[in-house]
Amino acid sequence: MKVRLLAVAFAAIVAACGSVAGSGGTPSPTPPANTVTVTRASNQQTVTAHVGDHIQIALGDDINWQLEPPDGIVLVHPVQNYMLVRGTQAIWLAASAGRSAIKASGGVNCPSGSLCPMLLAVFTATVEVLP
Repeated sequence: MKVRLLAVAFAAIVAACGSVAGSGGTPSPTPPANTVTVTRASNQQTVTAHVGDHIQIALGDDINWQLEPPDGIVLVHPVQNYMLVRGTQAIWLAASAGRSAIKASGGVNCPSGSLCPMLLAVFTATVEVLP
């Protein structure tokens, strides 16, 4: 009887939260308004945004991406009071008109203790911010 009550309580918690960490489920919170998403398909491309837009950098989670910080003029890292969706590395703000590069690199995410290929992934995109 106690086991069944625990199972029902756990199911209610999972339903309220939307997903369980590690379950492979992807949370789907709404991104900030006026969001331009930069994905791996944007590699070597120019993405257009407007001043005030959020730039969501979502390169996936199969690579341990390390982003270079934004330039601090065209793109800035605002105060972030929300969690990032799985596979998103950052959400920056287009603060002024101009061009700025997004650069990231990383290696393959491998389970602890397993053999892992020594590959380096590199990503570069340009964001052109219009007034």
